[in-house]
Amino acid sequence: MRVKVNPLLCTGCGLCELACGYHWDEAFSLISSSVMLYRAEEKKNYMGVIVKTEEDLFIGRPEGAAAIKLGELSRGGTGGGASAKPILIREACDLCESTTGEPQCVAICPHGALYLE
Repeated sequence: MRVKVNPLLCTGCGLCELACGYHWDEAFSLISSSVMLYRAEEKKNYMGVIVKTEEDLFIGRPEGAAAIKLGELSRGGTGGGASAKPILIREACDLCESTTGEPQCVAICPHGALYLE
């Protein structure tokens, strides 16, 4: 099971990042979040979400979702780009294993853009 993203439902509110950062640091910190929003500079209202796991980065973007192995990014493989670099040093998603129920990012998303599958 993993957190997946439907970016067409994402409004960029950032609650998922804050909830995840709180899970790791018990503070509203974006720097420790396993979830990261990204926006393309060249396209207005382009919203994507990256979720880091132990094996890959799950990248949800309007044109579709993809899982990119961490090794492919370090070798210059496709996907991720500069937007993926800040999340590579963060902890991988543990599905909020210290809590009960669904992960905090999924529970707090007001539009259902994040879900478990």
